[in-house]
Amino acid sequence: MLLTVLAFRSGGFNSSGSAALINSQLNIPVSAGLGVSDSFNKEVSKSFEVGFKGRYLDGRLAINGAIFETEVDDNQFFEFFAGPWGLLRVVTSIDQLDISGSELDFKYALTDSIRLDGGIGYTDGEIKKNAHRPNTVGNNAPLAPEHTYNLGMQYETAFSANYDLVVRVDYMEVGETWFHTVQNNQQPSVWGALLGFPVASDMSKSVRDPYTLVDLRASIVGEKLSLTLWGRNINDEEYLAEVIPAPEFGGSFIHQAPYATYGLDLKYNF
Repeated sequence: MLLTVLAFRSGGFNSSGSAALINSQLNIPVSAGLGVSDSFNKEVSKSFEVGFKGRYLDGRLAINGAIFETEVDDNQFFEFFAGPWGLLRVVTSIDQLDISGSELDFKYALTDSIRLDGGIGYTDGEIKKNAHRPNTVGNNAPLAPEHTYNLGMQYETAFSANYDLVVRVDYMEVGETWFHTVQNNQQPSVWGALLGFPVASDMSKSVRDPYTLVDLRASIVGEKLSLTLWGRNINDEEYLAEVIPAPEFGGSFIHQAPYATYGLDLKYNF
């Protein structure tokens, strides 16, 4: 299978006065050197992909795989700027972003009752040109995990004459992920202008370390009634669910993901 795709996302406008605010509050007093505009260009991506689909073992095993190369021009990227004026969100453009990777997934009916499925994916993304933040050229593509792994097993059998028992466990690993174009780069912050001496930003929290999750579901399913006991993150992994970097403010706003959670769902179809 060979696939070539050309896609675009329309340009648009930031809040009126965004460029003037950034220039007066950050570029002049902080020497941030930002290229924020009140408008942003359309995003154009060119993608090339080679893959395959196959069924084996009398149709019980399905395997799909692909490798891809994507070049994105004027990648639209949300940025947050915080300071004495409050919080401003604008769309900026990464002039050129190159992303390559590969992925493989499978589904395997081990028996009539047991099914396995899973996949792996690798991504290598690099900022090639960024007039908005020139010192970020060469950094990793933001919001793109270096790798993802997942593996699941489902067991299904008759529980009684009217009900089936379905048990499923899922394992997932997500690799290191940067949430901003500014990564190990030092960036001047508003605190330097306020305090009278240079204060560099700390972007150590703008990257999420690799994490793993294990989820579990056990259901009794009937034609009208179903009962499900579920657990999410039952391995009690500690990781960040959301990271909102604000380099010129000095760091990042972070949101911790929930620890292990459990629940019981009851569903009735009328």
